[in-house]
Amino acid sequence: MESKIGEVFDGVVSSITAFGMFVELDNTVEGLIRFEYMGNEYFIYDDERKTLTGENSKTVYRVGDEVRIEVIDADKITRNIDFKLYKEE
Repeated sequence: MESKIGEVFDGVVSSITAFGMFVELDNTVEGLIRFEYMGNEYFIYDDERKTLTGENSKTVYRVGDEVRIEVIDADKITRNIDFKLYKEE
């Protein structure tokens, strides 16, 4: 995915955590969107329901939701891939 940095893809939320959410792409690659890459909003993590809810917008993310992401980092050595939510301007 190092060659895909800056590219935009559609994916599906595969897991919700206390530090962000994992998104799986069609090619089975999975990456993390940390809270700081989810926009200018505070998200509330609900461990029981496994959801993230935007404090102001009330946007709710849950497993199975479709999202559009941009690849922002990929490291072969650590096998970590970072995404951010993509918002068209």
